[in-house]
Amino acid sequence: MDAFTVFVDRQVKELKDSLTHFLMNHSAIAPLNMDEVYSMSPEGNRHYNDMDGVGAKMQSYLSECYGQFYSLVSQVLDGQPDEVMSKMHKSRVLITRTIEHKLTFCNTSREALDLALAALDGQAAIVKQIYKEKNPEK
Repeated sequence: MDAFTVFVDRQVKELKDSLTHFLMNHSAIAPLNMDEVYSMSPEGNRHYNDMDGVGAKMQSYLSECYGQFYSLVSQVLDGQPDEVMSKMHKSRVLITRTIEHKLTFCNTSREALDLALAALDGQAAIVKQIYKEKNPEK
């Protein structure tokens, strides 16, 4: 396995482990309260509960780590077709919104986690495939 693939795999594992800990221990999606005004936006209809101090620190750490990861791997995406760029963008938005606890359509943190982990795996697969195509000798 080449160094780039090892790097991507290691970074994705660290992000997945941290994201799992964060969402399973410091995150909860608030139940719908039908006594309140119910609204929905294109981003979702559910809010996350407030976090404790540890959760806020983890959120900051995850935002920074994911931003660095995406910045590094996005260099491989130069010149890719719109379809690939669209997939990467959509998964980036999903992961970022999950980390930042933006509105969601998910009912539980587990559901949000599963979607974010799948998006992260999808990004890693795309980036590794493009790298392999650009560097067939490695």
